[in-house]
Amino acid sequence: MHRNATLFHRNFLYLQNLVNKVQIMKNRKSSTTSYLMLLFFSAIVLFSCSESNTDKAYQLLNEARIAMVQNQHDKAHDLIDSLRTTYPKEIDCRREALHFVDSLELHEAKYAFAKADSSLTFKRMELDDMKKKFVLEKDEKYQSVGYYVVPSQAGNKQHLNFFAEVGEDGTMQLVTIDKKRHYSYTTVSLSEDGGSMAILPANATADDALIVEQCYQLAKLFAEVKMGEEEVKRQMVKIRFFEEKITRGK
Repeated sequence: MHRNATLFHRNFLYLQNLVNKVQIMKNRKSSTTSYLMLLFFSAIVLFSCSESNTDKAYQLLNEARIAMVQNQHDKAHDLIDSLRTTYPKEIDCRREALHFVDSLELHEAKYAFAKADSSLTFKRMELDDMKKKFVLEKDEKYQSVGYYVVPSQAGNKQHLNFFAEVGEDGTMQLVTIDKKRHYSYTTVSLSEDGGSMAILPANATADDALIVEQCYQLAKLFAEVKMGEEEVKRQMVKIRFFEEKITRGK
């Protein structure tokens, strides 16, 4: 910015000096050719005092490329939007920007994929560790999905009035048993305000609350792993789409 200001000031002084000479030549009735030449060079200096719109448009495009390399994808998108809005007549630059946006989308998808894949790896490890604190109960003959229960509630349920379990698919259930030993199942929504405390039955004991909280955390991990897997798949689809689009455009 300082360099541009200095250049502008220097060119302005030079232009002013040329204008003075033109005026002197005019007063002295110098030749028409010399007079026109000075006017011509004066115009050149005048137009060189500032950058052209083309230069400014390409500057925004280059700044967007730098932002992309620095993984500042939102900034890169904003710069391209600014280029399109501010310099609508710079067709060649806008055409380059259009191709660049595909590369930007691809770069952004690869960056998001790497983050999602890394996060998913750690979430899977966390889930596997959590599973070790539970017992998987599954009757292979009658059940297609097994259920994780805390060790103290594994096995015979005849002495229980209430227990919590988490399916292999991540679904959490609260099971109540009445005096006639009838089972009632309630599927738990993990979006419930208040977390595990909001789903406790009214007659729950402190031990029940602890068990429900443990199952709730296990179910949350299942859900986070599932969301992570979906995000990885989504970014993979996006990567393939833009790779194919860029290849077709070459």
